[in-house]
Amino acid sequence: MPHSWLKKVTTEGDSMAALICDQPRETDRRLAQYFNSTRDQWVEIVKAMVAGRGGCTSNNSKSAPGYYAWDYGIQRMRHMFGREGWINGCEDGVETIVNLDLKKKITVMSTDEGTADKSRSPRNRTPKGAANEKLADLNDQFEMFKRHEVSERPDHLPTWYLCTYDNGNTVRAELSRPTKFISNHFVKFEERIFIVQGDDWEKIAISAPAPDFGSDYQIDVRRK
Repeated sequence: MPHSWLKKVTTEGDSMAALICDQPRETDRRLAQYFNSTRDQWVEIVKAMVAGRGGCTSNNSKSAPGYYAWDYGIQRMRHMFGREGWINGCEDGVETIVNLDLKKKITVMSTDEGTADKSRSPRNRTPKGAANEKLADLNDQFEMFKRHEVSERPDHLPTWYLCTYDNGNTVRAELSRPTKFISNHFVKFEERIFIVQGDDWEKIAISAPAPDFGSDYQIDVRRK
């Protein structure tokens, strides 16, 4: 029987249940077990993505908010975890961090209101191409054969996505592993770890300082 904190939830559009971890104590435990990380570290990356999107104005190109959210997220993630043994990766344009010891890859993605919602699953806000479809297929294969030894080749490791929803007022985020990709969108996730949910963001936005990219790089998380 699964632990109470790992809830099997059938989300909209999925025929199979996803494992959802949404309780703070067990979220921290899972993040430590899988990624040797804490929730606070992932919140810092979410803050960077929100800052990237929020720094755009009406004079920016239409694609700028999504691009800067992605770029700030990748940069912050690499800056933070590069000090802990993770290395930079890139497969067919999908920018990641990779840890061969933990046998994990992680990237970031802007997603819709299904993010950190137990009744739904997140969808990428913009269509993705064949490279992301390949990663979802590899994740699905990994799930099928997870009892066997996982290859140490970076292109054979399971990939997790930090999914961040930001509509200008509400922010939610989860770290999740997709296993199904249809019509340029992720439609099924095997496991989902909620990072920011409910009214978490209001407390984070009020109390937390701006992310620090180094002594010469500061981000303002306020909206423009």
